[in-house]
Amino acid sequence: MKTQKILVIALTLVMLCGIFAGCSRNEAASTTAPPANNPATTAPPSNGGEDPNSTTPQGSPDVVSQGVTDDTIKIGTISLISGAFAYIGQPAYDGFRACIERLNAQGGVMGRQLEIVAYDDQWDAATGKATVERFVEQDKVFLLASLGGNIVEPSLDYLKEKKIPVINISSGLDVCYSSNDPGGTVFQVQPANMTDARYLIARVLHESIFGPNKDQKLPSDAKIGIVHGTDSASLNSLEYLKSFAEGEGALDRLVMEAVAEGSVYPAAIQKFKNENCQIVIFMGIDATTWISSMDDAQYEVPVVFSYGASTLQSFVPDTYKPGRPCYATVWGDYSGEAGQNMLDDMVDALSYLEDVPEAEQKAYRDNNYCVAGYAYGMTVVDAFERYAKYEGQYGLNWEDFVTLMEIEPFTLGALSFDYMNGKRMGVDQFAFLEYVGDPATKEEKMIALRPFETLEEVAAK
Repeated sequence: MKTQKILVIALTLVMLCGIFAGCSRNEAASTTAPPANNPATTAPPSNGGEDPNSTTPQGSPDVVSQGVTDDTIKIGTISLISGAFAYIGQPAYDGFRACIERLNAQGGVMGRQLEIVAYDDQWDAATGKATVERFVEQDKVFLLASLGGNIVEPSLDYLKEKKIPVINISSGLDVCYSSNDPGGTVFQVQPANMTDARYLIARVLHESIFGPNKDQKLPSDAKIGIVHGTDSASLNSLEYLKSFAEGEGALDRLVMEAVAEGSVYPAAIQKFKNENCQIVIFMGIDATTWISSMDDAQYEVPVVFSYGASTLQSFVPDTYKPGRPCYATVWGDYSGEAGQNMLDDMVDALSYLEDVPEAEQKAYRDNNYCVAGYAYGMTVVDAFERYAKYEGQYGLNWEDFVTLMEIEPFTLGALSFDYMNGKRMGVDQFAFLEYVGDPATKEEKMIALRPFETLEEVAAK
């Protein structure tokens, strides 16, 4: 048995430009679009829903946007439940739709059921773009949730122009984020690359995790190996890491090696050995293969992984070595009571899926892909539940929905993020974990070394 499991929400394919999304079915749940009014297009005030300089009502409770009928509200989602990434897509989709089905069973939203319109775009950018346009123009959904990162380049401008609300595009690319976008309709949940990359190097430069007792800082002249991908998301992350290192006067200490998807690692490891790198930052998710390659090369230095590997599923207890500790940044830590309660709530939501066996529902508690889908689903649910909280003040139109997204922070057990005052940065605080395994008993755990901290707090150490 695995003990002390700390599941972490990890949008795990960082090097694949955020391939993880809240997955969908191959066929649409519905393709018959209901009659729809023209969507509201005026950006709402971002100060809690009310403009003090305006004499207009707080919301427009009688106005509805497309995708809303007397009985239903349509939600579109894209992801992968077939092909090579089905092991990611199916659990994620199940976590996402479980939240929606539970809300429907409890009465829905203002007397309406949420109807999921779902497609599998096979992670093809062209197909994804066509599907996004189909959602908006043919299916006429009210909002989009949990889209794959492959649609960022071909569809992001289109989505912003249409002003349809979008809850998370699974990409850390900075074009999806903003610190000041009042009324902006793209609401990222996962962290931005700019956030994660800077945390990685900040932890390495400022944490006391080195030396025989793991209580010393990295020597000021120590070389730092950086493994990064060759796709746009990875290169985007690398630039932020380098920028932070330059500000710390450590840019010349970085030894960088680009590794394309599916490559082997001996060349990178030999380069780090030759340069005498005393720590490695691995900006990807293939932790198991990287660690195995280090062992083959008899290269034992600490490794810090990005949040894509911040889960027990990324490691193997057989390869654990105290002299080669493994760390990871993390944006969802479930070691505390709030986190455990969140996982319990996810399992409860899964019980509303009649097509998922009970044993599988319980097993999903240890599946970080399912947890991430649940996080997106609960963001949608919490947003709609605000209509009841502010009863009669807001309508089912895009303008009022955006206002409700901005009106107060979101708290989902172990996660918190907010969009108030135009903030669109998703989760922006990280904790820091260490993986520990026992080759003899096969037990393993993720230990929370540091609590959730801002980048400024880490850099001040």
